[in-house]
Amino acid sequence: MPSNDAYFVGAMPPELFLDRFMEHKPAGVYAPAPVVDFSKLGSAGTVRDISETLIRAVEKHKVCPTLRLFITKVKKRNAEINSSNRNGRHNGYADGTNAKLPDSQTELCPPLAVRTQRRSRRAVRTKHQLEEYHDFATAELGFATLCSPDEDPFCDPEFAPEVGDTLQDCAAGAPAADASPGVRCVSVYAPQELSNGAPKTSCAFEKDTPGAAATRSRLEAYAGASFARQHRRFLFQAVVIGDQARLLRWDRSGCIVSARFSVIHTLHLADFLWRFDHMDAQQRGWDSTATLATRIEMKLFEDAVRDFIGVAEVSAGRNHTPRKVPNAEETLDSTDTYPTWKIRVAHEDTHEATELVVRRPFAGHRAMFGRATRAYLALDLSTSRLVFLKDSWRLDDRRVRPEFRIYQELRSRDIPFIPYPMYGGDVQDSAGIVQETLGQVVAAERNDWHVGATRLDGHVHHRLVQDIAYRLDSVRDERELMQVIHDALTALDRAYSELGLIHRDISTLNVMITGDGKCMLSDWDHAGTLDQRARGVGTFQFMSARLLASDGVEINEHLDDLESIFWVLLYISLVRFAIPWNKMPLNVFGVPGRDGWHDAGRAKRIHLYCSKSYRGRFTSNALAELLRRNENAWGDYYVFLEADAPSSTDPPRTPEELKRADAVKQPLFFIEMLADAICQYDAEQAEAAARPLPDPLTLGPYALLAQVGLHPHGSPPASGTAVARTGVKRVAPTADENGENPAEPHLPLEDAPRRSKRLKTKHGRS
Repeated sequence: MPSNDAYFVGAMPPELFLDRFMEHKPAGVYAPAPVVDFSKLGSAGTVRDISETLIRAVEKHKVCPTLRLFITKVKKRNAEINSSNRNGRHNGYADGTNAKLPDSQTELCPPLAVRTQRRSRRAVRTKHQLEEYHDFATAELGFATLCSPDEDPFCDPEFAPEVGDTLQDCAAGAPAADASPGVRCVSVYAPQELSNGAPKTSCAFEKDTPGAAATRSRLEAYAGASFARQHRRFLFQAVVIGDQARLLRWDRSGCIVSARFSVIHTLHLADFLWRFDHMDAQQRGWDSTATLATRIEMKLFEDAVRDFIGVAEVSAGRNHTPRKVPNAEETLDSTDTYPTWKIRVAHEDTHEATELVVRRPFAGHRAMFGRATRAYLALDLSTSRLVFLKDSWRLDDRRVRPEFRIYQELRSRDIPFIPYPMYGGDVQDSAGIVQETLGQVVAAERNDWHVGATRLDGHVHHRLVQDIAYRLDSVRDERELMQVIHDALTALDRAYSELGLIHRDISTLNVMITGDGKCMLSDWDHAGTLDQRARGVGTFQFMSARLLASDGVEINEHLDDLESIFWVLLYISLVRFAIPWNKMPLNVFGVPGRDGWHDAGRAKRIHLYCSKSYRGRFTSNALAELLRRNENAWGDYYVFLEADAPSSTDPPRTPEELKRADAVKQPLFFIEMLADAICQYDAEQAEAAARPLPDPLTLGPYALLAQVGLHPHGSPPASGTAVARTGVKRVAPTADENGENPAEPHLPLEDAPRRSKRLKTKHGRS
């Protein structure tokens, strides 16, 4: 998992950390923590020794009587688990398929963990009894134990707080840290200049050594695993470095880190455990709207998911591939690493709550910080129906409205092809307070704590429940693909003309299809008007060439949505309906190169400029013609855009060129183009159905296979063409409207007909 440097805030004095985040008053009176002797930690050598010594000291002095510390171990069946990276933005895959990252529980469990105590008659545990299987359903707190100060992932500011010689002196509190001033940093939605006018390139708080970076990544993996498998608002963590320690608090905005302190000469670690023991579940960071499901609810959920998968396969029939929710089988998760939860989702307007049962998300972001969107198959207990639950932490910015509110506005105008949520909104805790992150607030309070090169943004917990939809690559044929793109453009046009909304995140994962083949344009959580300006927002692989060329500096416009729709159409056409032996230009959907976004923007413009010389072969002439017309239109637009630049030396554009450039800006231009392509496709199918079947005795073996729908190398060749095969007469390609002959499809060497050696010898003798 990549390290998220610059999301750490510190170093906060440990006294302030405890008073700010762990204030408690058990029985109405503040009870001080007991004095604990951690002196043996200084002589502990290995990680195992440090963990055992810490457990013995905590149990001896009864610091946390209701909690149990244990050394974690992992069941053999959970030691190696591979999980897909469904985000797709951290790798070279446009849709996230076939992207595997190691997700073994061994790497995701901290070496020392804390859970709720089960009463035991044994006063002292043996070394073997100190080990327990880690369970994310009951894990409350994690410890990372390090042997050497060199592994400390952070370096405190240059100050030396005086440490008293006795515990009484230290209990009075150490002086506050006098750290270096912080800097203001860049946000995705509101780019700002730094205080000195230049971007910050180095971070002083995160130690710049390989060992420190590895430790930060490991800490982030521990926290990310807990957030992914549990339903939390925040998470506490402790790092023990020999006889010293740090305290951490994680949420979706950032991680607040305390200064390093001595566990032998201070009470901070004992006070941390004592306070944590007296806090309730909500104060420890748990989401109060989520509880563990019962056995009966688990059984109902498993039966509903299995029935859903089975019905999809039966309803597809023999002639079609069933539409599937990607990784739906992983929702059941045969291991016990993902607990089953019962979540209470309330309607934002009526406040009526509905209980849903979920287990493992079938898609979502692996990153610890940010929106952390997770997609679940959920069982609605009130209707016994399987629904789609979207759980995310939306950006707390006035330029970005909650997604549930956007859907309410779209519904009020009867915008078609939009998923209408059943219920949802911002999540509130048991006291009616909206769940928000706190890291960005702490980072902005004082400028003597370090903040990295990215400004911490606030996030609000948001949930949305709607009907289940499927990915665009599950379309049945070319006509269904063109119809879905046509309907998506219609939805974008209506939303922009009536509400001024720009989607700003068009991708193959957002243009979806229902079970009956209807379009569903989802994920409007980045949408906004031109007044709510946003720079460089979207899914990288499908962003417009204009935004990529500007390196994300340009403001998103409605025209960028229209171009993103084209890139979605091209990608699905290349993946699903292209002749396999064509060279598919998938490089335009790659990740940033050494020049950042410029490489991808340049690749897309080159593809548009060269589209007239490139003739891709597809299984439908109507689809190929549609792509050609789109590429020509966008190519002409970018030629006009470059010629119209102030530094250009090209001659002025002609009225015809101006007319073509203006046509691209109108959604109706592409909607009519798609309608024509659908009519052309229907005519092709009608002509093919009326064509008499040839006599099988006059056909060669390859042509005979093609007639019965069997193609030696996957997809059939393009309509109206013939491939050179044994026993098949070659047909010359027809000229296109420009009088040019399209290139013959290139056949690999292994596809060419061959004679056997025996036949060749026989002919040679004759």
